[in-house]
Amino acid sequence: MFRLTGKLAISNLIKNRKLYYPFALATCLAVAISYIFSSLAFNPHLQQLQGADSIVFVLALGVIIVTIAAAIIVFYANSFVMKNRSKELGLYGMLGLNKRHLFIMTFIELFILGITTVTIGISLGVVFDNLIYAFLLKLMGLKVVLVSTFQLPVLIFVVATYACIFAGLVVINGLRIMRFNALQLAKEKSSGEKKGRFLWLQTIAGLASLACGYYLALNVKNPLAAIFIFFVAVLFVILATYLLFNAGVTVFLQLLKKNKGYYYQPNNLISVSNLIFRMKKNAVGLATISILSTMVLVTLSGGINVYAGSQYLQKVLFPNDFSVRGKGAHAKQLEQVLTEFAHENKLHVTKRQAYQYYSMGIKSQKGKQFDIYAKGEQQFSPQAYILLFSADDYQKMTGKTLHLKDNETAVFAKGMNILQSQPLKLAGQTLTVKRILKNDFVVGNIQDQYNIIIPQSLFMVVNDPQKLVDSQKQHYTINTELYGGLNIRASNKKKGDLDTAYQKKLKQFNTTLPDNAGVYGYTRIQGVQEIMSMLGGVFFIGIFLSIVFMLGTVLVIYYKQISEGYEDRDRFVILQKVGLDEKQTKRTIRKQILTVFFLPLIFAFVHLAFAYHMLSLMLKVLGVLNAALMLEVTLGVCAVFFIVYVLVFLITSRSYRRIVSI
Repeated sequence: MFRLTGKLAISNLIKNRKLYYPFALATCLAVAISYIFSSLAFNPHLQQLQGADSIVFVLALGVIIVTIAAAIIVFYANSFVMKNRSKELGLYGMLGLNKRHLFIMTFIELFILGITTVTIGISLGVVFDNLIYAFLLKLMGLKVVLVSTFQLPVLIFVVATYACIFAGLVVINGLRIMRFNALQLAKEKSSGEKKGRFLWLQTIAGLASLACGYYLALNVKNPLAAIFIFFVAVLFVILATYLLFNAGVTVFLQLLKKNKGYYYQPNNLISVSNLIFRMKKNAVGLATISILSTMVLVTLSGGINVYAGSQYLQKVLFPNDFSVRGKGAHAKQLEQVLTEFAHENKLHVTKRQAYQYYSMGIKSQKGKQFDIYAKGEQQFSPQAYILLFSADDYQKMTGKTLHLKDNETAVFAKGMNILQSQPLKLAGQTLTVKRILKNDFVVGNIQDQYNIIIPQSLFMVVNDPQKLVDSQKQHYTINTELYGGLNIRASNKKKGDLDTAYQKKLKQFNTTLPDNAGVYGYTRIQGVQEIMSMLGGVFFIGIFLSIVFMLGTVLVIYYKQISEGYEDRDRFVILQKVGLDEKQTKRTIRKQILTVFFLPLIFAFVHLAFAYHMLSLMLKVLGVLNAALMLEVTLGVCAVFFIVYVLVFLITSRSYRRIVSI
């Protein structure tokens, strides 16, 4: 009997190849991606590079996410295959095969499928591992090299992981077979879907959950808080999506059914009736497609935005080759220590600057009144922040002269509405806005660390800022900021090699300052490498997670179309026999397919639109500070995804029409 079940298993794999091809392809790609991520995460060459800690952490996180996503895809594909083979298994049971034989047969099928797909997937991973490693180095801004990355422990880890996944499939299939008798298995596929209960209650709950998710996404202000709130909002939106597809669509279809003028049209009657008949199955499938599509859009747009915004982030955080900050010193002292460092190391200086300015957090804004935090008040999430500069420093930064009186100011506002006709009340003083500046004069000149976590800012230029704030420091929290920068003409390697000498020079300078004073410095080359390692890794993960989610989306869509094609075939044949012509049949099929396909896509775009504000705040923490660039990238991703989605629609709809026309 074992030989018979073995032959049947091989025969079944060949006979049901249309069902198993997508299953096998998805598993192969999932295994390949899992191997590549695992290999990179534990790559000894990568761990020796500068900024390795950040990228290894990101890759290790990617291994976990990819494994979970791959497991979900594999379990879904197996569930679909078993559902569509239920009649076949039932017939085997009625012909004399008992449950033990059916279990052995399905076990052999999964064993053959698992061995084949895991072997092919690992082979693909090994072949492309070197190229992917080179691609990662390119994203990290490092020298591209091709080195062997094969590691036996990684191979064992991936094989063990997918062995556990397929073992889980064996258990699930076994429980499925043991739970039904042969007659039940034979009838399972053709059984209709049960009518949902409490549809209106589910619809109201879905709308309420959706409203909560959207409200959280639109009203979050702090970028750091957005990271936590994002996951809460995602849970609300996922719950809402499933409830609305499960109940809301049914309620909508029932309302259409009550509209006699619309419903009693041949095409509409058939389409609406088919959707209502299988609504429970449609609900899960449509909601899954919508959620997966949203994941593709979020991960891909987030990853591309992070990488595309890296240049702007570098200008914000590392405007100079050598930077120095601190307290208890003067700008002239910073400029002097930078001059001495350049002279001692015989460097060709292209730019040298040092500034003293002031920063303050805005607690609230009421029209033209800005409320500054009181002295000693603790607050970690200001609504906006102010940087206050002198007119002389503005001239050093821009080469432009501002002629300001003591009660006048020129301002550059980001995310804030400032009118030149309205004076500003700041720290107990009233200032006339003489000019609204059009360009951000801070970026590229001064490190603005507040830019990453606080969405709104106001850069002010006054004639004498010290005179303005000295009388108010005892009442308000006003910080004195020091920044110095030095640019030289040299190779990146030489700039990096000078870090030790630079730190030594600053350490010597600190010995000349009082005990409560001190400065610290850093080089751009090292800081940029840390940033590119992290952002390159995030972009890398975003690309491959998008591939995994897109793979899941296509798989769900394909299986859904195939499943519904086989279910609809007999009904369309009957309808054609009772008088429905071929033209009407095609029109009905087209309307049904369009509904099934594009309703989840509409939901995905709406979800992304409401999540955009929250996503922009989260990406701000990762350095995406250019709002215009982010919008362009996100719209581009949506356009590309729409094209890919339409292509999938055209391919799978052909398969559906081919099936129902038999």
